[in-house]
Amino acid sequence: MSSLIRVGDLALHVEQPASSTTRAPILLLHGIFAAAWVFEYAQRWFSARGYASYALDLRGRGASAPVADVGRVPAGLYVEDAIGVARTVTQRHAGAAPILIGHSMGGLIAQKIAEAGVARALVLLCSAPPRGIPVLGRTLLSKMIMPRYLLPLLLSRPLMPTRADADAMILNGVLPEERGAIYAKLAPDSGRAARELAFGGVRVDAGRVRCPVLSVVGLDDRFVPPRAGRAIAKRYGATLIERPARAHFPLGEPGRDELLQTIERWFASGAGAGP
Repeated sequence: MSSLIRVGDLALHVEQPASSTTRAPILLLHGIFAAAWVFEYAQRWFSARGYASYALDLRGRGASAPVADVGRVPAGLYVEDAIGVARTVTQRHAGAAPILIGHSMGGLIAQKIAEAGVARALVLLCSAPPRGIPVLGRTLLSKMIMPRYLLPLLLSRPLMPTRADADAMILNGVLPEERGAIYAKLAPDSGRAARELAFGGVRVDAGRVRCPVLSVVGLDDRFVPPRAGRAIAKRYGATLIERPARAHFPLGEPGRDELLQTIERWFASGAGAGP
């Protein structure tokens, strides 16, 4: 059963299983340029297996309230919003903290929620890394120094990839005939937040991340290089899954059912997702 709830100005897309469950809830956090729609398929998939899930539209995105100037939103505000939502989900489930699934920028936000102690487990999909783990690869850096991207980054203006650059950097693992529909859903994001992510502006105290962590990397990822996901796994003593021939948009690429099955098996073996 699908529904939409609000936490202040933020929208949460909720998918409930057909019958009551004692499984831990799931909170899904999207990446840069995206919104909760990224997780529509995953939410239905988990609902069919007895999980309640909540996909957040970050501020200014989707059904959440618009912001006056998205280009100036700092990453810290996204984090504050998401921590508040995680606490709301915990309250709705009688104190059971959620399993967090974060993609790209959402993965870094998820790490900050876990640092705050509001996570039962942490699944990082092609995650942006915290301070101390370089994220800029040669290909991404060559794009960022182009004026169309460098100026929004430096001046905290709205940032949006061209269709060609999105296809090359973000959607290269998506079937070519499906890329256009995905690109049409992307939206401008914060140049300030992107700058902070690119240059290590978000610190996470790894000693305070005490829940199980799974880091999933696509070996063809051109946006967040696989070495970043490996370094994240090493930092947290996490389980690492490397996926050949997969890139930065795993839930829109071939093999997503296999990926979701792998994540659910990890829940059962290491994340304590059951009763």
